[in-house]
Amino acid sequence: MTGNIFKIEANSEGVWLSATSDNFTPVDLAKFLRLNGVRKYDAKTINEFADTKKRAPQKIADRDSECEMDAVIDVRLTEDNMAASVIVEPPFFTHPWPDKAKFLESLEQRNVVFGIDEETIERLAELKLPDELITVATGKPPVNGDGASIEILLDPDRAPEVDYEAEKIDHKMRSAFLNVKQGDIVAVKYPAGKGENGSTVLGGEIKASVGKDMAFPVANGFEISEDGLTLTAAIDGRLLRKGNKLSILPELEVKGDVDYSVGNIDFKGRVIIFGAVRDGFRVLADSDIEVKQIVEGGILKSSASVSVKGGILGMGRGRIAALGSITASFIDQAYVRCGGDITIKNSVLHSDVGTHQTITVIGGPKSQIIGGKIQAGLSVVCNTLGSDIGTKTEIIVGIPPELNERRKELINSIAEYKEKIESLESDISFLKRQELTGNMNEKKRFLLADTTKSKFQSQASLQAMQDELLAIETSFALAKFKGVVRFKGICYPGVFVTIRGTTYTVRESFKSGAFIYDEKTAEIKLVPFDAQVGVGG
Repeated sequence: MTGNIFKIEANSEGVWLSATSDNFTPVDLAKFLRLNGVRKYDAKTINEFADTKKRAPQKIADRDSECEMDAVIDVRLTEDNMAASVIVEPPFFTHPWPDKAKFLESLEQRNVVFGIDEETIERLAELKLPDELITVATGKPPVNGDGASIEILLDPDRAPEVDYEAEKIDHKMRSAFLNVKQGDIVAVKYPAGKGENGSTVLGGEIKASVGKDMAFPVANGFEISEDGLTLTAAIDGRLLRKGNKLSILPELEVKGDVDYSVGNIDFKGRVIIFGAVRDGFRVLADSDIEVKQIVEGGILKSSASVSVKGGILGMGRGRIAALGSITASFIDQAYVRCGGDITIKNSVLHSDVGTHQTITVIGGPKSQIIGGKIQAGLSVVCNTLGSDIGTKTEIIVGIPPELNERRKELINSIAEYKEKIESLESDISFLKRQELTGNMNEKKRFLLADTTKSKFQSQASLQAMQDELLAIETSFALAKFKGVVRFKGICYPGVFVTIRGTTYTVRESFKSGAFIYDEKTAEIKLVPFDAQVGVGG
């Protein structure tokens, strides 16, 4: 506003002041002179000018080159050198206002080289703002690095997953244990940040702090990648958390029953169950399975051995399979298959039991085999065979059970395919007669071609099955296994003993003996229980 009231001029005679209005105060006048760089003037004349409100030009100072100064740019730094500001002492009104280059030069003289805001400097040069402290350079504070973090990809504490959108939820599948395989990625680490160094406006570097590293929370059973960022399972087993650390145990212990609180188990190591395996639940393991109580209609499958201290109560649904041996107190109404020996202390009742090796049912007060089908590649040894009421009991030795079962399947399938081929040949004959009598249309012609093709395919399948059956029959004929069925106590009527394809029907009770295959007569005969009979050729 004062710039519109006052006018200042300079000539050889001096510095002159005039006013276009009398609406001003001494303060306005002093401010105007300050803004125009007039630092030395006749105070008495100025006061009179202000008091009388004169408008006519008044000489207020002589010309003095020492007083007629250029603008002074004062550069001020904060104590930490993180900011630089300028304040401009205005130039004498006849001298130019400093331009951008002049501001940059002043900053350079104070060694300000970083964070210069040239846009603000340009505006400062354009607006000609004196006596205002304005920040024109800002330093960059350091950015400290973030600490390392770890993401657990396989969390043993996670809740069992349930598909609530499904129409039916199988709670048996909600295993309470987390099983991992060797090579599974369990966790990944995001490394600590190095941070970003900062700078003062003078260009001095401010070091950033490196983020704090952290180790994987593990105890045993893991491998850490060379770069330290990936945690993988070094072994198969159960992943669990002990305290704050993860571990992988090659052995799984279930303190209670395998039921809805645990769910089905599919484990890569050894499984020990201190309770029972309840009806309808499944336990699969790549190593041994040990059950302290009973298996009640459950399913056990092991790549090694199975031990059931309390016995196997199959209820017609239970299935036990092991590549190694199986031991149990008893087997009742169960399906059992084994690659090694089967050892039962008490009884095997109404079950389908098969092994490549020996089945032994002896050592308990009721060591007996009653009902069902018992198949062994080498021998069957028991105390009591059959029952006094003549329960049908099949004992098959000398032939691996899988081959014997496959043989029966092939015999049935071959009969079905022969019947099918006969039916196809009958259809083909009928269609060919239609062709000879001129009653053949396009639909019947297509049917003839399709039926003929089906016949050739069926004949090929039949031939393959017949070849397989022949191979099995030949292996039976050339079998080195002699096979033996021993009973220490009594063998009752109703028992059917088959050795190398020959069947003997027990029609009377026998005490302590052994059934063997007589090579000379190609018949089964009874010998003493402890007779030395080879079971291998």
